[in-house]
Amino acid sequence: MVHDALESDKRIQIIYIGKNSRIDPRIKVIVSLAARKGVEISYVPAEKIRAISGSDSTQNIVAYMQKFKANSLREILDLKIAEKKDPLILLFNHIDYEQNLGAIIRSAWGAEVDAIILSTTGVHEVTPIVAKISQGGAAYIPVIGQSLFQAIATLKDYGIPVVGVEVGMGKAYDDITLLGPVAFLFGGEVSGISKPLEKNCDAFIHIPITNKLASLNVSVATALVIYEKQSQERAAAKFVKSE
Repeated sequence: MVHDALESDKRIQIIYIGKNSRIDPRIKVIVSLAARKGVEISYVPAEKIRAISGSDSTQNIVAYMQKFKANSLREILDLKIAEKKDPLILLFNHIDYEQNLGAIIRSAWGAEVDAIILSTTGVHEVTPIVAKISQGGAAYIPVIGQSLFQAIATLKDYGIPVVGVEVGMGKAYDDITLLGPVAFLFGGEVSGISKPLEKNCDAFIHIPITNKLASLNVSVATALVIYEKQSQERAAAKFVKSE
């Protein structure tokens, strides 16, 4: 993950490396790359690495990352417009667990999501645990904690539809066109999308579930929806090329 972040030209402030890992060939590659990027390296006891990361499985290395240069939703949307690309934004009513956010970021990275907007009532920052679970995605995907109502107002200013993903509402996610600019709004892991937020959605979709399961894990639901959109985009591109 640290290697990926260094290669991405993103925002590493300092890298901590366990003193007993100096001779590890993989660590030497990272140190060399960090030197070329001008990133500070600090060799510390393994105990400090574990304390910083909150994990016993860090491969004796952890990096502190700076904030994204584009640190607001409006800046990100302006950039996408300048690039003449359709924005793909994810909004989350409430996330309880850092592991889920890490998994969401990992999936979002693969699906070229432009930003993740999180309500500040739950997990809303890239912690060491989130970064580790994201497996490099945290170096690429902006994560912004802010009021979802403010975020939705901004999206509407740019004419981007907000599609709520909620059990039993709207059409099945794979039975509706998801092409073009869109923001998907996912509910809390326990309570779903709040009623006030529902009123701000332009449409709804759901993931069909059998066997009386109440709902899917939010990271799983996110992956299904964004990769369905990606699949539709690929199919549409192939259709245009075949004409």
